[in-house]
Amino acid sequence: MRPNRPKAEPSPGARHWPVASLAAAGLVLSAYLAWTRWAGAVALFCESGSGCDVVQASRYAVFLGVPTAAWGAVLYAAVLALTLAGTTPRRWTAAYALAVVATAFSAYLTYIALGELHAVCPYCLADAIIAPALLVTLLLRGPTGAGRRSAARAGRLVAIGASIAVATVIFAAGVFVTGAPTAPSTYQEALARHLADSGAVFYGAYW
Repeated sequence: MRPNRPKAEPSPGARHWPVASLAAAGLVLSAYLAWTRWAGAVALFCESGSGCDVVQASRYAVFLGVPTAAWGAVLYAAVLALTLAGTTPRRWTAAYALAVVATAFSAYLTYIALGELHAVCPYCLADAIIAPALLVTLLLRGPTGAGRRSAARAGRLVAIGASIAVATVIFAAGVFVTGAPTAPSTYQEALARHLADSGAVFYGAYW
């Protein structure tokens, strides 16, 4: 009789450093923007009245009472933790879902910045690059385990990703619409701060 061999313990999964690097970059960027919002500080290269200032001062910079960037920091931190823990199929799926949320939300905010605020924020554009890059890298790496390249699994991933993306945009739009303020527009606020900082004086006459 052959001696019973101990069963091999399941592998914790590989640590995909490209994914971890992108998640870390998103975490640093989002954490920095969240800190500037909480501290009332001005982000580097974000002059008063600039597109960056307009975006950061807008109502879209706060989501559910918390700086929008703080949610991004939490999301990227979760992806980083999942990756460093070892990308098993289950962890990969969770990281994939979070990357879809990040990409959809970033795309929505980019649309808002360009279409509604008519402002360009370099930090927002950087995140708009990091989020989809993270998603693509995750897809290229794929989960560990047999059968991960099957057509059925690919179809499920597409369906799940599309559903999560649509739900993310609908939820974000609903939050921003219901929380719309009655105060002056963010562009007017940014312009007023710029004029005040530059020492502009208004002269008028009453007839």
